[in-house]
This record gives sequence, structure tokens and C-alpha cells, in this order.
Amino acid sequence: MCSADIAKTAFRTHDGLYEFLVMPFGLCNAPATFQVLMNDVLRPFLCRFVLVFFDDILIFSSSWADHLRHLRAVLTVLHHHRLFVKRSKCAFGVGSISYLGHVITEAGVAMDPAKVQAVCDWPQPRSARAVRGFLGLAGYYRKFVHDYGSIAALLTALLNKEGKYCHFIPLAHPYSEESVAQAFFTDIVRLHGMPQSMVSDRDPVFTSTFWRELMRLMGTKLHMTTAFHPQSDGQTEAANRPFSEVRNHF
Repeated sequence: MCSADIAKTAFRTHDGLYEFLVMPFGLCNAPATFQVLMNDVLRPFLCRFVLVFFDDILIFSSSWADHLRHLRAVLTVLHHHRLFVKRSKCAFGVGSISYLGHVITEAGVAMDPAKVQAVCDWPQPRSARAVRGFLGLAGYYRKFVHDYGSIAALLTALLNKEGKYCHFIPLAHPYSEESVAQAFFTDIVRLHGMPQSMVSDRDPVFTSTFWRELMRLMGTKLHMTTAFHPQSDGQTEAANRPFSEVRNHF
């Protein structure tokens, strides 16, 4: 902290008054102010052989001699501005390093396996807020995933409050009225409740006496599509289109 500004950071505790001698990141605009400081201090080296994000400084060089020269220049300017590094948090002269969620080597930039595993182990979202959190995490690596926007389209659509939702249930052939009913109650009714009405094609499962009687007992009205006057108004086709695009990526 600048000597003239230390008094401005004073705060009271049950033990008395205290002041910050270094910048606390809890203050408003403190992170931005610190980033501006780092940019100003290292500006002659930025994008030439230095990248900096807050207190993460990356020094890259094409040769060992250049690396020693670049390292000395950065440490000298940090010392001149009374900025210090902690030896236990530094790595010098390495060919591979983890930086801001990426692994950087002479071959290029790759995803950090630990972060990828975190995406794979992420719990299944149960709310729009959880879906938004997952998309934020997975989207960090979107440049490494071909057609990421198309793959994530179904999840992104769930965040649209005015949008229509689709719930797909995978069924393997052969399936019967009983197996379809079991999947319907397990995956649809359990999560969304019993529908007031339902539109289906004329598959034998949906035209069977068992299915019709089941829906009648549950109070659900059944509607069937026809060849020339589809009651679904193309909703099934519209829902299947992005699903087919996602399926093509696997």
C-alpha cells in the first residue's frame, strides 16, 4: 500500500484498530487496480516474452540463453517496484507448465487434464442455475471442442424461460407397452408430473388398449397425429433436429 493510503484501510475489531500494509483483494476494485499495476510494471515485456494475470506471471522464451535474460529483466523490474515473488510458488526453466487452466508446452496449448476430469465428474444439473454453472465451466474449453455451440445447444435452450423443453428417453428394441410405461413414469412423471394431454404418433404401443386405459386412469388426454393434419404442428421434428445434430458428433 502507498504510505499515504494506509490510513484509509483502517478497520475496527474487538482487539482494536488495524490497517492493511498490502492491498487486500476484498476491497472494491482492488483486483482491477492490482492488474493495472502489473500491466504498468511489466508493460515493456508484455506479449513479447511475458504474460501476466494478477500475480500469475508467465515468462516464455525460444532458447535457454534468452530465457535467462528475460528472467533477469522481469525480476529486476519487480525488485525495482518493490514487488516480490515467493520461491515455493515459482517454477523456473521448465518445458511444461500449468497456467490458468491450460497446460503450455513447446508443442502448444492444451487442456488441463484435472480440469477436464472436473467437467466429467460434475453432478447432473437439477435446476436452470446448475445448468448455467455447468455451461460456464465447460465453456471455458469451448475453443478445444469442435462445434461446441451445436453440442451445447440443448442445454443452452433450457436457460430460455420462454422456450419449450424436450426430455428424451433412450429405449432399446424390442420394447413393449409395459416397458414404455415404466420408462414414462420413471423419467417423465417423476420429474415433471403427469401431463394433462399428450400427442403421439400411431405406434402400436400408443394405440394399445393398455396405454389408452392407463392414460384414462391418470386423467391424461391422448391425441394422435395424422398424415395430412399433424396435431403436433412439427414440434417433434423441431425437437429432433438439434438432437440429431448433437448425436452426429458422437
